[in-house]
Amino acid sequence: MKYKHVAWDWNGTILNDCLACAMAVDKMFRRRSLGSVSMEEYQKRITFPVINLYYQSGFDFEKESYTDVCDEYIANYRDNKDLVSIHKDAPKVLSEFSRRGLRQHIISASEQGLLEEQVREYGLYDYFDTIFGQKDHQADSKLHLAQRLVAEMGCDPKEVLFIGDTTHDYEVATEAGFDCVLIANGHCSRERLVETGAPVFSKLEELLQSEILRCEGGNR
Repeated sequence: MKYKHVAWDWNGTILNDCLACAMAVDKMFRRRSLGSVSMEEYQKRITFPVINLYYQSGFDFEKESYTDVCDEYIANYRDNKDLVSIHKDAPKVLSEFSRRGLRQHIISASEQGLLEEQVREYGLYDYFDTIFGQKDHQADSKLHLAQRLVAEMGCDPKEVLFIGDTTHDYEVATEAGFDCVLIANGHCSRERLVETGAPVFSKLEELLQSEILRCEGGNR
């Protein structure tokens, strides 16, 4: 099938920030005497909307607001900035997809301002036709953003390939009618990704040799 669009997840897929996120959550758990969270445990437990993780872990939202919890998480995350980088093969893959004529987009659970700040910081902004993030830091479902992409671009969902790193990315792609591939170097464990039934790759660069993208996309 010839894809004309690639919809990218950002955190974990292009941005290598899993450890920074896990450490931010770990700090929150420790502050509330709810135990600790290693990166491996985080990859086994992370879910979207993220509020479900907090509920399951014992956060008491009768004693504190979810908004305050999200603000605390973002403050912790920003404190871990030195642990965040771009996956080293991401620029190569983005450049090659652009060369093939694929139109590229970001659909992210990150807040729009932070998302655009990071995309610009790493020099990747010009690769993307559209960058869709959330209105706040609550890391809710991204389905409405996938639907917005289809509406604004006027594209056929069958012409869109979604690339992500979580089971939620697969759920969003399925609901939106996109094909999906998952990368097992981000926020979810490989075991969880394999269970979705989607193709799973170890790193982004493997996509360039995949039969999934043998056919070049349409023209810009």
